Amino acid sequence: MTAAPKWLDAVREVARARVDQTRAPWMRRGRANTVHDSIDDILEPTPADSDEVNAAVDRVANTVSASSRWQRLVEICELPRRDIQWMALLTACEVDPRMTRVLAYLDDASMPVEPSPAAAAQFWGWPPGDQPGPASGVYRWRLATALDPDPWRSSTAWAVDADVAAYLCARDDWAGYRPGLRQPDPNSGECLYPNLLDEMAAAVSPILDRGTAACEVELVGEPGSGRRTLLTQLTRAIGLTPLVVPADLGVRALRTARLRGDVPVWVVDSPDTPVVPDTRPGALSAVAREAPSGATPDGVVRLSWRVPRLDRAARDRLWSTCTAHTPPPAALEDWDLSPADVALAAAATPAGPHVAASVIRRRRRAVSLTTMTPLECPYDWSDLIVADQIDAALHALDNQVRLTREVLDDWEFRRLCPTTSGVTALFGGPSGTGKTMAAQVLAASLDLDLYRVDLAEVVNKYVGETEKRLAQLFDECERTNVMVLFDEADALFGQRTRVRDAHDRFANIEIDYLLQRMDTFRGIAILATNRKGDLDPAFLRRIQVIVDFVPPAEPQRRRLWELALPSHTSAGAPLTRQVDHQWLARELELTGAQIKSIALAAAFAARQRGELIDAALLLEATRRELAKHGEILRVTDPTPAGLP
Repeated sequence: MTAAPKWLDAVREVARARVDQTRAPWMRRGRANTVHDSIDDILEPTPADSDEVNAAVDRVANTVSASSRWQRLVEICELPRRDIQWMALLTACEVDPRMTRVLAYLDDASMPVEPSPAAAAQFWGWPPGDQPGPASGVYRWRLATALDPDPWRSSTAWAVDADVAAYLCARDDWAGYRPGLRQPDPNSGECLYPNLLDEMAAAVSPILDRGTAACEVELVGEPGSGRRTLLTQLTRAIGLTPLVVPADLGVRALRTARLRGDVPVWVVDSPDTPVVPDTRPGALSAVAREAPSGATPDGVVRLSWRVPRLDRAARDRLWSTCTAHTPPPAALEDWDLSPADVALAAAATPAGPHVAASVIRRRRRAVSLTTMTPLECPYDWSDLIVADQIDAALHALDNQVRLTREVLDDWEFRRLCPTTSGVTALFGGPSGTGKTMAAQVLAASLDLDLYRVDLAEVVNKYVGETEKRLAQLFDECERTNVMVLFDEADALFGQRTRVRDAHDRFANIEIDYLLQRMDTFRGIAILATNRKGDLDPAFLRRIQVIVDFVPPAEPQRRRLWELALPSHTSAGAPLTRQVDHQWLARELELTGAQIKSIALAAAFAARQRGELIDAALLLEATRRELAKHGEILRVTDPTPAGLP
């Protein structure tokens, strides 16, 4: 059986001396105590502590002074003599629950008594009214917890934290009693951001060496970006030992780190979760946050950095380390992935490259904003019928997106656009000319999800709310690597106006925010508009590709009619009768959207009548389609279509 700590034996000696002193009056009576005897004892003046009790209390103080762990706890938590005695009794009752029976004996109770300030005062002989309060180190450092909602009543029972009890009993695994605390592996791999690590170490070391203020290193980035790993590498680079702690543990996490002599590396998942600062001069804390913190605590020098984007070379090195040089999926080359994304994809590699790619997609494509609506992308390049110059411009845009990494990183042209690697295109032209379909084709070709911005959800009448929603929208698009379509973009990207009232001023603020955000946007944005002239010229200067869509000419119209009205189904069943695609293309100057609508309306009419689609049904559907726009059907040569 393992020997008990010396301080615990000393506490038991105090208990023995107290029991002997309490038992003495009963022994003098020579009989069992009655209720009357107990009341008389309560009303008697409190006797002075016996020499045995005083000697036993002094031995506790001596054993505590001789214990390095006790002394570290006393130093870190600034515990006076009374708090030391309070902690000794609490811990003794935790590690040896039989001590609660001793407290019951001293209190003349029939059931075990949990340690309370009143029980501690009787056990240690504290003066009346003397008990730990809110300023006590026991409470401030959460060494123990009250078991009642009213902690400051003298009769409230308390319990010491299990990890503190294990620490005082010299257990080596005491820190493992707290979930979430983790000592990082010192061989965690190559540093992905060596330049930033050197910069941080060069800034932190002089502050710690001077020792006149505490230092907090704040590293801002999204979860999985390597914030925690880089902070632990920084801590080791300056000769200290890191301990990763969750922010929700609060002061208990800081207490554990200080008892171990480690640097706390806080991981803050919510902006509302506070971090307990270590304000000792010369102390270091490291905090991983998603957004910069606000006010800096007094006596603390805060140094803040943002985790840079993981470039393709670093992604390739990390992939090779994780997978023993297995060829990476295309998403690794094309997407802005975090270290966590790469590691998860690498873990899925044994199941095949397609599985690894799908892991990346599912992880990054988790759009949850109500301001965007997903669009299906059922079309490919063969479905998009546009003029040759438009087709060439769209293919050039496709290539620009694909080659962005190679041009900016491999050829080092990022120096010309250091703030952004995104691609923004403007699709201008009349309704129905294929702008939305072109965005769908591009998204499918690039293997990207397409989301359309819901302007009704973005624009808000309350001051600052529109900018807030736009910020969330752009951040989400960058995080999930999707293509975003601003349909009717002139409503959001319109020209700034002369300020005549508060509404104009706030509208201009929204446009100014958009201009600034477009400069730093790292994603792919398509702006579609029927009113290109209404866009602010400052937006046009920031757009890399402008594609002017025009109504289809006769050759494109014929191809559109042929796609919309094939002569037979895929199974060989006839669909049309005496339909002259050339005549339709020549006589009817329609957009692609109108042609699709007319073909669909004629198909429903033919199916209802049990007939095949013919020219008469098509012209009737054309009249109805044109009537929606206030136009009248006019044909110059009806005879080739076999019309009356």
